Amino acid sequence: MRQPPIKFRILGPVEFHDGENWVPIKAAKQRALMAVLLLNANHLVPAQQLHSELWSDGPSSHVGSLLAGCVWRLRAAIGDSAGKTLLTRPAGYQLAVPSGSLDLHAYESLVASGRMQRASGKLVEAMESFGAALELWRGSPLADVTLTSSIMAESARLEESRLAVMEAKFGVQIALGQHEDVLPELKLLVAQHPLRERLHEHLMMALYRTGQQAEALGAYRDLHHLLADELGIDPSRPLRELQQRILEEDPSLNDRGAPHGATVSGPREPAVSSQAAPCLLPHRPSLFVGRTSELARLGALLAEGRPAVVIHGLAGSGKSALAIGAAHAAAGDFPGGQVHVDMRGTTGSAALRPDQAMQVVLRSFGTDQGVDDAAALQTWAGPAGGRALIVLDNVRDSAQIRAFLPAPPGSSLLITSRSPIGGVDGLTHLRLGRLAVSASIDLLRKGVGVPRIDAEPVSASELARSCDYLPLALRLAVDRLATRPDWTVADFARYVTEPHQRLDFLAGGNVSLRDSLLESLHLLSDESGGAAVTAVTALRRLGFLDLTIVTVAALAVLLGTREGEAHKIAERLVDVGLIESLAIDRYRVPQSVRALAREITGSDQEATEAVQRVVDHYAVAAREQTRLAPGAWYRRERETLNALVTRDRTGILIESLGRMRCRLSSSGSRSAYLQS
Repeated sequence: MRQPPIKFRILGPVEFHDGENWVPIKAAKQRALMAVLLLNANHLVPAQQLHSELWSDGPSSHVGSLLAGCVWRLRAAIGDSAGKTLLTRPAGYQLAVPSGSLDLHAYESLVASGRMQRASGKLVEAMESFGAALELWRGSPLADVTLTSSIMAESARLEESRLAVMEAKFGVQIALGQHEDVLPELKLLVAQHPLRERLHEHLMMALYRTGQQAEALGAYRDLHHLLADELGIDPSRPLRELQQRILEEDPSLNDRGAPHGATVSGPREPAVSSQAAPCLLPHRPSLFVGRTSELARLGALLAEGRPAVVIHGLAGSGKSALAIGAAHAAAGDFPGGQVHVDMRGTTGSAALRPDQAMQVVLRSFGTDQGVDDAAALQTWAGPAGGRALIVLDNVRDSAQIRAFLPAPPGSSLLITSRSPIGGVDGLTHLRLGRLAVSASIDLLRKGVGVPRIDAEPVSASELARSCDYLPLALRLAVDRLATRPDWTVADFARYVTEPHQRLDFLAGGNVSLRDSLLESLHLLSDESGGAAVTAVTALRRLGFLDLTIVTVAALAVLLGTREGEAHKIAERLVDVGLIESLAIDRYRVPQSVRALAREITGSDQEATEAVQRVVDHYAVAAREQTRLAPGAWYRRERETLNALVTRDRTGILIESLGRMRCRLSSSGSRSAYLQS
């Protein structure tokens, strides 16, 4: 007798069906292994990715045998001793999941069907599809699986999807006249997700249709105050227009048989409506300050129809937060829908393949069309071709996004990447750097509290400087201070200022500054060839050199190479978000990056000798400047010189600077010279 296919569930605790009952996977490692394989069902998962997911505490010489043993035990647990379901492949493993055997796939199919039915005006069928999809949930997705980076990302995506489907179901129910039925649950969800504008839109409509006009306007007023207080922004244009129509008692608000969102953003369109389109964006970041000009520029670029905009810059500079904030602000301009996809480009082998990313987008827009179909690239334009916005977050390189280009007319891609992504036509670039000093202090005030920060302004400024004025580090500092009310800002700043302690203290929960920087380091280490090895070596020596500003000439001396090669290495470090370009031959190296660089293993003797070569280089430069006009050169290099004199083992730099002092004194320019 033929054995029925094994069935799996991940929309809740991870379980499989043994033919009679649903059975949990008892061992944590096997549970995590099955979760990763199910999330990549019917696709090869490289052994390297499974290693990093299951044994994230570091590499081990026995990790290969550990993985093989874990696979063997999982096969035994699910009754697959013959290995016909959990397949061994040359480079990893693959879980064969027949169609309809995974609850996630059934859920996504029902959601896609519901969206297509809703877009076709079949509201009763759409409500039933959305309801059936939500009934598959048994709690938090992957609830009993140890949180790793990919599990956390996928769990967050699924939770966001469930909330979006609930919003879609509410919209259909209200359109069908079931506004009184949805009010209790709507009020609860609005309380749980106070910044979710689509829920507020539904609540306002349900209240208005039950004759509670004042309460509907009060719901808008509450959201308006909350957004102003938390984020300093107004509600989106569709909500503002809905409020105005409620004030005017627009008769069309009581129309039945069509989702109300079809008229919120303007004239009715037969096939496109804001309700028929997905809104799958993460919540707006709560701690978001100081990017007013960048938000305005992104808004202008998207409004004028730029097909693809890339936000790139330093690790921890807040690229994702800016993209999500800009996507929310521009949502009204994209009635075809908005979808966010984490491309996981900094996670090595766990990065999404282009076909996987396209599948996520196509499912979001309710199409089962395969990604190999010639027309698939145009189907993500939203129902009936409505303008859509796709946020491709954490992109590694151009290969991950080529499948999405060119974007359908009117639609846009908003891309974040540590690399500026070259070699692709039609991209508009926005480089994101550090926050302004004032904005950094504002972020600390907003997260920790104005009285506590303003009571110790000097320490707060020192803390912001030690965080390199980067949003990720500042948010981690906020988290530590907010959860440690007994710590003074001065005490915490003192610990963070110490280079050997900075990365340890800028961490909390599953997020740490060290991990974020290591992702960039892995991007270097993953590459083949001597250039990648040289880049890692260069980073380590930059840590030993410990200079804020480094020139190409000094880097060439530090590495013992030509300036052209040093320039290529510096640009590679810029591309992975570790250092910042100030000019064509000058770079800023953040303090946190220098702290990480000193943790890279290598020869201390070689690094010490390399640093002395840089000292000698500046000593020669100082002697040459002494014969010319040294004042301007010294002012430009003063911070570097002050740092290097403490590293001078031979006294040669101190001697050269002494000669410069005499030269400046004799020329009457001593005021331009500050003794080191």
